[in-house]
Amino acid sequence: MFSRQKPFVAPSLDEVRKRAQILIIDDQEWPHQKQLEIDHFHVTRWSDVEDTDSLTNGSYALVLLDINGVGMTHSPERQGIGILDHIKKTNPAQVVIVYSAKPQAVNDAVTLAKADAVMDKSSVYFEFREKIDTLLVRRASPDHFIASMNLTLGADAAKAPKAVPLALKALRTGNIAPLESYLSKTLGNEHVREVAAFVIGVGIKVLTGSV
Repeated sequence: MFSRQKPFVAPSLDEVRKRAQILIIDDQEWPHQKQLEIDHFHVTRWSDVEDTDSLTNGSYALVLLDINGVGMTHSPERQGIGILDHIKKTNPAQVVIVYSAKPQAVNDAVTLAKADAVMDKSSVYFEFREKIDTLLVRRASPDHFIASMNLTLGADAAKAPKAVPLALKALRTGNIAPLESYLSKTLGNEHVREVAAFVIGVGIKVLTGSV
């Protein structure tokens, strides 16, 4: 069905790094920010959440999120964990590394498991960079967005067997309308439909380099 489509060519790690915008959300200076900048990463730091839309619309390739001391306005009780939950419910394809001085002390294991990685704030720079590189390369592939869409569909995936081929076509052509139309006809859960389509829409922007 897709044999006429131009095959996806994965970018190199250097290309991925050059494109990637990394966001740090930490109420204190993150110890490795300067080293990331020296290694030619584009880094922005917020001392607290400034714009929730930017957390989920693909503006940032990767979010480094402190668990404690941030998100007080949006989630005063859960703080960073609440922000993680919001990000992953809105766009599960958004890559998030959460960290803390004591990550083992977090009592919300279900939400914490949604993160793409959980690290100790005291980890050495090269441990962070290795994880960042791995996740950025994964995000630069259609497979990442298809997997995130399927995560959103969950049990509803059986009701929409054409979702994956239509999503792949959307990622390659930039036309998401057929997928949106199909999902609206086959799935009754509006939230699932919207998030699944949103994930692929962000994927189109990411893979075409428009964000």
